[in-house]
Amino acid sequence: MSDSDDKTNTFDSDNRGSNISANHPKQIGPYVIKRVIASGGMGTVYEAMQENPRRPVALKVIKSNLASESAILRLEQEAQMLARLRHPGIAQIYAAGTYDDAGSQTPYFAMEYIPNAKGITEYAKDKNLSIREKLVLFLQVGDAVHHGHQRGIVHRDLKPSNILVDSNGHMKIIDFGVARATDADMKQVAAQTDVGQILGTVQYMSPEQFDADPHDIDTRSDVYTLGLILYELLSGSMPYAVDSDKIFDFATEVREGRTTSLGSKDSSLKGELESIVHKAMQRDRELRYQSAYGLAEDIRRYLAGDAVVARPPGLSYQVQVFARKNKVIIGLVGATFVLLLAGVIVTTSLLLQVDEERQKAELASQKATEGQQFLSDVLTESFPHGFGDKVTVLDIIEKASQKLNGAFPDDPEIESKLRKSLALAYKKIGHYEEAKREFLTALTLRRRIFGDTHDQTLELLEEISRIYSVIGDEKEKLNVTREIYETYLERYGEADIRTLKQKGDLAGALELNYDISSARQFSKEAWIGLEQNLGADSSETILAQSQYAWLLLKSGRTEQARGVAGEALANAARVYEDDHWVAMNARSSLAAVYIVQNEFDSAKALYGNIRVPEKFGIEHVFQGNFDLDNKPFQLLVFFETWCPFSRLAMADLGKVDRQYNQFGLNITGMTRVNKSATDEGVNPYLENLGIEFAVLKENGRSWNYFNCAGTPSLRLLHDDYLIWEEGWFTSLSTQMLEAMVEAQSSAVVH
Repeated sequence: MSDSDDKTNTFDSDNRGSNISANHPKQIGPYVIKRVIASGGMGTVYEAMQENPRRPVALKVIKSNLASESAILRLEQEAQMLARLRHPGIAQIYAAGTYDDAGSQTPYFAMEYIPNAKGITEYAKDKNLSIREKLVLFLQVGDAVHHGHQRGIVHRDLKPSNILVDSNGHMKIIDFGVARATDADMKQVAAQTDVGQILGTVQYMSPEQFDADPHDIDTRSDVYTLGLILYELLSGSMPYAVDSDKIFDFATEVREGRTTSLGSKDSSLKGELESIVHKAMQRDRELRYQSAYGLAEDIRRYLAGDAVVARPPGLSYQVQVFARKNKVIIGLVGATFVLLLAGVIVTTSLLLQVDEERQKAELASQKATEGQQFLSDVLTESFPHGFGDKVTVLDIIEKASQKLNGAFPDDPEIESKLRKSLALAYKKIGHYEEAKREFLTALTLRRRIFGDTHDQTLELLEEISRIYSVIGDEKEKLNVTREIYETYLERYGEADIRTLKQKGDLAGALELNYDISSARQFSKEAWIGLEQNLGADSSETILAQSQYAWLLLKSGRTEQARGVAGEALANAARVYEDDHWVAMNARSSLAAVYIVQNEFDSAKALYGNIRVPEKFGIEHVFQGNFDLDNKPFQLLVFFETWCPFSRLAMADLGKVDRQYNQFGLNITGMTRVNKSATDEGVNPYLENLGIEFAVLKENGRSWNYFNCAGTPSLRLLHDDYLIWEEGWFTSLSTQMLEAMVEAQSSAVVH
């Protein structure tokens, strides 16, 4: 533990101080004591007045029973180090000495007094700072810590209560009492900090600090803590789920990297900010920012709208950054030119991908130059020889793919990055098989470079998993999903949130491969583990619980499914509005149970007894006959021809239609013909899928009425009332379809 906990570091003048009693000195050296600011841990901090020059000071006095030779050496060390620092963001030390206290020499030092100061997180909360304002404030911290690092000093006890902000918004870092000089001129360091003695505040320690080896601590330890403080500053909470105050429990969490992602705390923090914090808090020091300066610079890039080092410079991300910075250009040039320009951007950004830290700049520059030259050659060779000839984006991507073969025989890392960029480009224009080919080639290269469990290998496996979903290759998706899960299991352990969430993904892949029994077991384990880690009301827990209820239903365990689904919906109702996607997911699971049990009125009540709109806003019919009164059960599927998941859903529902149409189920497809699709393109689309049910074009009125958030979206009606909805392309379960057949048969008999 630290020699000074959170309660001993508030050098301010609020009402947390206390008046001087008989137990405290009235004067120490040239300083007249006014009041106690804080007491505990290593000693007592007073607000005092220095007579000459006359100024308020914060006086830190070591406890008399700790005034050993080693303690005095540590205090002198702190004074020496702080005296070397001259920065507006670091509290200035004025003097250090000892005074006679009942015959013993008690050490003290006087430092800059910061009036009306609050810890940085408390200040941000009281001022209700925006995300941008918090980041601007945090930049002061990064700059101050970097100043200390440049002078060979590692703080080692950074925490919000050691980062004070005054009423004017100016920040000061205090308490370098457990810092350690990193240069060779501090001769007595070894005598002051022994191996095995943990210095620092447990909740804010880096993984290497728990090893209690002072010789293994460097500036990157402070970088880790800065990332943790930034996490707390932005989200209002810590990334660890442990409530225990035992060092071992915290050490286990930190060493194994069991953190909750920043984006899961607040969706507005997903993306670049989440990546910045994640990079700063990497367990492996080599993967962190190598300095506080590097962290601060990446935050400045984010605030300026530039690409950040923490995000891999893939084509999709680079296009996003370019568009954000050049909205006027985007509006004036065609898509082909933008992709060409983005291609140049992605190669130059290889400099950022490798790292902008100075010690790696030469290698990064070399790789960027090679990538730049490669893409420059591709672009030059792709331009037509004759005026008026057209070059498509696909032409350019295919030219790059061909030219990449054998282009970097001695540098597979560059080739893997370019292959990934080409794969993302193919994916963006709807050429999924080609995207799969490039992803798989890049994966082979990364396995050879980094091994099977490296972050960069995992990144590609996740991309490949998504591609298999797009093209509907569920068998291969299962193989990849299982590999990712087993890697997470090995790296993070079974109880880690990342492993548990991946276990839920594995359950989904098993379901699509008709292994319902295994899927159900994995889903149950994911739900229980997430509930233990995050609580019953977290979105991850509720989604896992809803998934488990759905798999229970598909296993024929209807009553058990009813209980689990009902509990999931009750949990969701406490946290989310009715139209939130988490609540919708939980409601769908319970509605499916009601349908299987022929409780259609209960299902209707779940959705507030919503009837179909009087007017659907139909513009015209592409095929079939639209008649809502034709069958008691109506399934509306909202789709778009450009959406690959819609294509999978429509083909799947075509099979359902052919099997169950005669038993009272009527399916109708509804599209708005968005994006690059046209009316003329719908008919070939339908012909290729062999769909026989009615397909309509509507103007979006029904889409909005049924609160469709994406495509495809399914809405099941019974006697014109909504009884089930699904926001993804999961088909109706066999149990639901059989329940409809049974209900229709009963109606015919009666």
